[in-house]
This record gives sequence, C-alpha cells and structure tokens, in this order.
Amino acid sequence: MTSKPMRAIGSRTVGKDGPGMADREPPEAKSSVLPQLRFDDLLDELISRVTQIRATRDRVQQLLQGVLAVSGGLELDQVLSTIIGTAAELVEAQYGALGVIDSGGERLERFVTVGLSQQEIDAIGPYPTGMGLLGQLIRHPLPLRLPDIAAHESSFGFPDNHPPMRTFLGVPIRVRDKVYGNLYLTEKRGGSQFDADDETLLTTLAAAAGVAIDNARLYDQAQRRQRRMEATAELTRGLLSGADSRDVLAVLVERVRDMAGAELVMVSLPDSAGERLTVQVAAGTGEEQARGSSASIADSDIGRVFTEASGQAVAAGEWDDRPLWKELGLGPAYIAPLGTAGKVRGVLVAAKRFGSLPFDAGVV
Repeated sequence: MTSKPMRAIGSRTVGKDGPGMADREPPEAKSSVLPQLRFDDLLDELISRVTQIRATRDRVQQLLQGVLAVSGGLELDQVLSTIIGTAAELVEAQYGALGVIDSGGERLERFVTVGLSQQEIDAIGPYPTGMGLLGQLIRHPLPLRLPDIAAHESSFGFPDNHPPMRTFLGVPIRVRDKVYGNLYLTEKRGGSQFDADDETLLTTLAAAAGVAIDNARLYDQAQRRQRRMEATAELTRGLLSGADSRDVLAVLVERVRDMAGAELVMVSLPDSAGERLTVQVAAGTGEEQARGSSASIADSDIGRVFTEASGQAVAAGEWDDRPLWKELGLGPAYIAPLGTAGKVRGVLVAAKRFGSLPFDAGVV
C-alpha cells in the first residue's frame, strides 16, 4: 500500500495532523509578549496601591486636623457646632446633625444641624426628639451605616418640606463612658455610600468630641460659678444699701442673664389680691413685650412655682403662653422662686433661644 503524498500549500506543509511547525508562532515571540504583559499588570497594581496609600494618608491627616478643630474651643455651643461641621466634612456628607440626649436618656433635647439653611429648617418645623431611626441610636448606641434610610425597619419617613436623604451613617458620642449624644450624617457626596473607612474615621472623631465636650462643660461650670459669686455679692450690697427694690431686681435680672447665658430674664411679683403674677422687671430679647404681662397663680407654671416654692425646668413649646414665646423665638426656660417656702416674694424666669440646651440644674 502506498501512502498519500503530502500537499504543498505555499511554503507550508499540511498533513493529517494539521499545520506543521512552520505554521506555529515562534517561541521567541511569546517570550517577548508575556513579560511585557506581566510588567504592565504589575505597574497598574503598583499605581493603584500608591493611590490608596496617598488617599489613606490624606484622610488620616484630615482626621488629625478635625481632632484639633473640635479640641480647640471652650464654649459648649461653639464646640458642638464645630464637631458636626468637621464630621460632615470628614466623611463628605451633605447633611449632618448632632443630637444631644436628655438626662433621662430617652429623647433628644437639642439638635445642631449643618447643611440646611435657616429657611429650610423653618419650613421643616420642630426639631426631632428621637423617634424612628434617630431613636435607634439612642436605644442601641452603636455605629449604624445604611445604604437606604427608608429601607430600615425603624424609619418613619420624613416630614413635609424635608430634603431627600438616602445614605446614612450614625455614631454615638460618649463623655466619661456615658452616651452624651449622636452624630448623624446623610447623603455622601457623589452619590456613593458611606463605607467602613468613613465609619472608622467618624468613630475616632466622636471619641475626640467626647473629650472636647467634657472640657467645655467643665469650663462652663467654672465660669458660671465665678459669675454667681459676683452676682450674689452685688445683690447683697444693693439690699444692704437700702436701694429701691426695683433697682435691685434690675441688677439681678442682668446678672442672671449673663450668668446663665439666657436670652430673656424677667421677674414677676404677685398683685395685692394674690391672684396673679405680673412681670415687673425684664432684660433681654422681648423685654418690652414681657413687661406688664401676667399669669394666673392658680393655673400657670409660674404660679405653681410661686405656690410650691420649688424651681421648675420648662422645655421648648411647653409654656402656657405659647404665642408670645414663639414670637420671641424662645425655647427652654427655668422658673425659680424668689425666697423660701412660706416666704416667696416673686418668681424669676430665665429663657434661652429656641434650639438651645436646657438649663443645667442649679444654674438659676
């Protein structure tokens, strides 16, 4: 049997086993391409790592600057505003808020915001008190990161005129191992989600914020103590000098206003029938409207303080005369009796701006 001759095709020879060696890629061609591919991949990986390192270094530097910023103030209001502003900038959030929890640990007594204009705040209405998702961090003080606020089981939705918010990052602030409040950040810029790095940075900033808040509170207490001593000495001198009681009360309200950081301070005295308390002296925002206003001793907050000789804190929006309070832009207040049980001569009321922290015990 004779074998079939092989057929010549150009310079190649093709048999039953397919192309001959002359048809294959030269080995040296492969060896020249593979190292180039590997080098390009290695170079891309190296560039990626360098970029990550640089980004990490920049964020760490930003964190350090943030820590210095929140640690540089001593006035509590200023410190709280600096904290939330720094937090929003650190994690690139469009909106942010710092909620201060009340002494009972159940609701928010103050809400400091960033990213919203005053017009937007007015349109939204009263600040939240800690219901829904915000209350989740009060009940469970642990970092919380969400891709979609509306999808969380605790979310109640937003009130009317509230800007849309989707992504969320919240962390607690502790002062001496007690939860003081929470940082709430929403809407990471660029449409992306908050990541683990954002959570770590914000948690670290919150630790520094706790120290800054503690220092600010200690400073505030020392300042108030000094002002209280000065006010007491001046009031005593006035009483001993035989000065007119109205002049002495005028000095008192000015001193209390400065000492307590109040927006308005007023003193009410009872009428001859013992039925109503009328504002005789006032100092601060709305002092002209306040003078001459009166309240029933039997059916009012200040009347109860006058009768029981016991001070009372009043939250924003809980006043008998709400229209006047809202008109003057006032919020939390403290009512103190002037005198002791059985010898109360009148009532002193000190009020702060709406949105301010309530008065600490013993301020007035």
